[in-house]
Amino acid sequence: MSGCFYYGDHSPVFTFLENRDIINDVFYLESCIYMKNKLIKGYIFAVLSAIIYGSMPLMARHIYADGVNAVTLVFLRNALALPSLAIITFLKHRTLKVPLATLPKIGLISIFGCCFTPILLFSSYSFIATGTATVFHFIYPSLVVLISIIFVKKKVPFVTIMSVMLCFVGICLFYDPSESFDIKGGILALASGLTFAIYVVLLSNYKNNSVNGLLLCFYIVIVSSISSFLICIFTGSLALPQTLSGWLLCGLFAFLVTTVAVAFFQLGAAIIGGEKTSILSVLEPITGILIGFIAFDERISLSVIAGSVLVIAATTLIAISDVRRSSKNKQ
Repeated sequence: MSGCFYYGDHSPVFTFLENRDIINDVFYLESCIYMKNKLIKGYIFAVLSAIIYGSMPLMARHIYADGVNAVTLVFLRNALALPSLAIITFLKHRTLKVPLATLPKIGLISIFGCCFTPILLFSSYSFIATGTATVFHFIYPSLVVLISIIFVKKKVPFVTIMSVMLCFVGICLFYDPSESFDIKGGILALASGLTFAIYVVLLSNYKNNSVNGLLLCFYIVIVSSISSFLICIFTGSLALPQTLSGWLLCGLFAFLVTTVAVAFFQLGAAIIGGEKTSILSVLEPITGILIGFIAFDERISLSVIAGSVLVIAATTLIAISDVRRSSKNKQ
């Protein structure tokens, strides 16, 4: 019995402590791997969301040809996505109920992100070229960082600020001075960037364990459907598709843009934060440019190529820096 209290190299006590250290190291290693994989998953969600959003103008162009206007398309992309989103959300969470106290915050997030933003952006297309509108709209990553610093009092890493600056310069290179410009369109596009920046900040700072992920997305889409429908009615701008193919295309548009892209964006923001998700979202116009080049034989200038390189460099920089910082924090 006395041997049990001997604290030598091969004593039971020492062996227990040694094994406990090994177990702790194993759990620590598993935690590091889990956090790193989760971080990578967040970046994948954000990138996929940007790619889907980038393909949006291609489908929207065909939908507009069927008699649908911008405000109605915002309503349809939310309303038609509700059935599929409800099924997926119920299978994931086993409920569609949320506490009543959470609805005001959810309503505020949805009105800025899925109602005001697309209406302002789509409306700007009537006054200025889509490329110019894109340049003005994508001031929002810079605004997200500024709002986070000024109002949320959040410390933003220098690498993030550098990435935002690279993105800003890159997006500015997409601008074509030969395109016509109307001040109304510029104001609308800038306003869409501001409302989306507010949406990103509100979303990334929304913390509620009972309402997250797909359940949050589902209620955001419900509020967006109701608010955009009311805008259609009160402004007399409800213009539904005229053909079956138009309805089918609207359904596909709603599923991809709302059910998939919005959910991916929100999941990405929840994992890696609003600032990084907004920076990765600038891959969206690059996707649009590539689709325009492939599908519509649109010209790609040297300045657009240079801008794309800067945007890709910025998104790569922020992703690599974040993964490395996460690994160092776990050491």
